[in-house]
Amino acid sequence: MLDKDKKERITFLFIIFLSLYFLLIYRLYHIQVIQQDKYKELARREHLTSFLLEGERGNIYDRNLKKLAINVNTKSLFAVPSQINDPQKAAQLLSPLLGLETKEIFEKLTQKSAFVWIKRKLTEAEVEEVKKLNLTGLDFLDENKRYYPKNNLASNLLGFVGIDNQGLEGLELFFDQELKGSPGLVILERDATGEKIPLSIREPTDCRDGNSIVLTIDEAIQYITEEALDQAFNQYKAKAGVAIVVRPKTGEILAMAVRPSYDPNYFYKVSREIWRNRAITDIWEPGSTFKVVTIATALEKGVAQLDDHFYCKGWINYNGHVFHDIDPHGSQDLTDIVKNSCNVGVIQVGTKLEEKDLETAIRRFGFGSLTEIDLPGEVNGLVRSTKDWSKISLASLSIGQEIAVTPIQLIMAISAIANRGTLMKPMIAKEILDPDQNKTKVFNPKAVRQVVSTETALTMGEILEQVVVEGTGKGAKVSGYRVAGKTGTGQKFDFSTGGYSKDKYTSLFVGYAPLEDPQISILVLLDEPRGSYYGGAVAAPVFQDIASKVLPYLSIPPAR
Repeated sequence: MLDKDKKERITFLFIIFLSLYFLLIYRLYHIQVIQQDKYKELARREHLTSFLLEGERGNIYDRNLKKLAINVNTKSLFAVPSQINDPQKAAQLLSPLLGLETKEIFEKLTQKSAFVWIKRKLTEAEVEEVKKLNLTGLDFLDENKRYYPKNNLASNLLGFVGIDNQGLEGLELFFDQELKGSPGLVILERDATGEKIPLSIREPTDCRDGNSIVLTIDEAIQYITEEALDQAFNQYKAKAGVAIVVRPKTGEILAMAVRPSYDPNYFYKVSREIWRNRAITDIWEPGSTFKVVTIATALEKGVAQLDDHFYCKGWINYNGHVFHDIDPHGSQDLTDIVKNSCNVGVIQVGTKLEEKDLETAIRRFGFGSLTEIDLPGEVNGLVRSTKDWSKISLASLSIGQEIAVTPIQLIMAISAIANRGTLMKPMIAKEILDPDQNKTKVFNPKAVRQVVSTETALTMGEILEQVVVEGTGKGAKVSGYRVAGKTGTGQKFDFSTGGYSKDKYTSLFVGYAPLEDPQISILVLLDEPRGSYYGGAVAAPVFQDIASKVLPYLSIPPAR
């Protein structure tokens, strides 16, 4: 018989055992029943790896739906590190094929991760070479790669995207939210040991393609413009070049060319300086092209008339500073001083204006403020308030000095003259299309303000026609068409000496045609051309080359 003490011990142990038993039962019940969803999710995560892939980026089209930026299918290489038998050897084999450092690949292959990218968006040759290695733990995923089928065409305007198809420059950056699609979830399956089951890749879910952008750019006109600019840019070994073609009545940009340029398919091969769109990011003194603003303002304010005469002896002293001309022009009327691009005559006219009136006119033409074109990186230019003017600023500004403007500001200002005095906002986007090619937004022309009266604008047109007929802009003549325009030769300011350079110039020409019903306005700028540098000799012929091809292309008939 068991004594009382032993019975109590056995009973105590039995109670403890029974308690542990029921505690275990409860724990199993809690795990398998109450928390089953939680542990199912943990188990799922052990053999499923997910990541996001962007939807297909929208295309960029010209105004006639010709493709300027599209997507092509490409393959990206990834690895499941736990499946790599010999990471060092694999890294050594992949390095020369992919152009990556062995150390970089090794670090990726030894990560404690279920999924790592090795290299995104491989070439076909790289894919084939990797496949030949037949390495366990490597596989490919299909992705979309941005492709620019026209290579350099409009590259500074279009910009480019990064490895994840995010816009980094140009239109790609400005319209990134419209162009990029919604990401889809990609799920990669593996077993508990990381071995193939075999590898399974499920289709992306909830993926939406991006919208497409239709530009105002005309591919044919862009080609014409770039070809003409290229020829002069190379001939004169210029530092930079810009050419813009605009519809003055609507503000639509038909072409925007910049030099130097690059192929956005290989943007990483050139310096960042070449990426920027100098038509909106760089500023220059407008030189004699600015005389259009001075004379138009003088006519508008009534301080000068067409039959007024001015005498040029080759120089003029204004408030103790001597301004020179190329030659003494003698007695001239208002048309003559513009036709001859006479500094002395224009200063005589410009200094009749009140300082505040000229500053107001400059700003009303759009200088000193953004045009708000749909492109990133636009700058204001440089326009000072009258309180900051010197005693010679009124004369200097009259001939386009002491002011810096962007090419887009200058062409829109000249287009305002062509458009009977109405300044338009520049348009670069025409429409936005959804993935099914339905229009979701249409961009309409927008008038900014009336900068001069219709009468003044028409009078300026008659004056500017004489610049081309028998003045400094003869090189811009287009057979069969009446052309209005203005040359410009800007001395570049040398900050090291605090004065104007004796050997660095900017050559410009701005104009429009046909005079009786302007359909196109064109700006040509060549920065620091070598050899000849006068706007009439360097830039005007580029205008002629562009206009002589664009006018017939647009079915604009010659004058009778």
